[in-house]
Amino acid sequence: MLGEFIRELGYEAIQSGNDTGLSIPLAIDAGFGALGRNGLLVTPEYGSRVQICKVFTDLPLIPDKPNIEFIEELSSFCRGCYKCADACEVKAISFNSKPNFKVRSFSNNPGVKKYYIDPEKCFEFWIENHSDCSNCITACPFSKVNYPLAPKEFWKNK
Repeated sequence: MLGEFIRELGYEAIQSGNDTGLSIPLAIDAGFGALGRNGLLVTPEYGSRVQICKVFTDLPLIPDKPNIEFIEELSSFCRGCYKCADACEVKAISFNSKPNFKVRSFSNNPGVKKYYIDPEKCFEFWIENHSDCSNCITACPFSKVNYPLAPKEFWKNK
């Protein structure tokens, strides 16, 4: 719909999932959120409970910037929180204490310091269960209704 709207304004617009470019790094660069231990975009408003895509366009737009404060907050929080990794039945989420460059699967794009997940384990689980999982999304404290309390406040109120 957004792409069609932009085209109606007289500009080019190409809607895209992850086939033309990775959505999460672009969303982070646009200030939507940060990369969580679970390998998903985590936003201040909705945690990991988001689905994203993108539209490439020549519409003149004012660019946004990464939300450095939230990126640092989430990075620090994820270092001490393993709720998503504990909730993952197939152990596809890293239990490493810090992000690193070690890939866990041939599907990982190397060269980025992060918590790598093993998407093959996720996909196999989805196929076996005829459904996706989302345990990591449900377990993430940032996906809870009472967030956006600061994580320190969140744990105090638990």
